Parts: sequence; C-alpha cells; structure tokens
Amino acid sequence: MERTQLRERRAGKLRRALGVALPGESVEELDAIGEQDRLRAERGLVAVVGRGGISFVHLDDLSSLDMRSRTAAERVQVGWLRERVECRRRGTSAPPIPGCLLG
Repeated sequence: MERTQLRERRAGKLRRALGVALPGESVEELDAIGEQDRLRAERGLVAVVGRGGISFVHLDDLSSLDMRSRTAAERVQVGWLRERVECRRRGTSAPPIPGCLLG
C-alpha cells in the first residue's frame, strides 16, 4: 500500500486533491505544497509522527512498529483536506496549512 501511495504522490495526487485556492490561499502556495509532496515521494519519503512532530522517513527504513506513527501522520493530512472541502462548501477561508506540508 505504501508503495502505491508513493507512486500516486509522484504523479501529483496531492496537488490535484487540493483543487482551486480557497480564500486566504494562493495558487502558488498550493502548487508549492503539491510540488514538495511530489519531490518527497520521488525520494521515497513518507510522513511519520514522532516526539518532535511530523518528520519524513524513507519507506525502506520503516518498521512494523512505525505504522502507528505513519497512520497518525496520514490522519493529519486527510483531516486538513477534509476541512478544506468543508470550507469550500461553506465558502469560508482556508484552514491553516499543517506544518508537515510546508516546505
């Protein structure tokens, strides 16, 4: 599953999921987030939650013990994307971008 997600990320899935800019965002900002995610995927990096927040680890360095941390990091991104969808539906300003998505 992780390798499939890396392939999708390399193909720009996050940028497509972001869609159009919401109030308080710019297209350039969304493009940068999408490009940063694509580049991390090219390097084989996946997000994990650690003591200091979210960091990135090469897929081959993950162990079965890291899967909870991996899932927690994914929940942060999915939660933010859902919040953006809700903001778009309501016509309100964009939610703050999680630090793990910023360059």
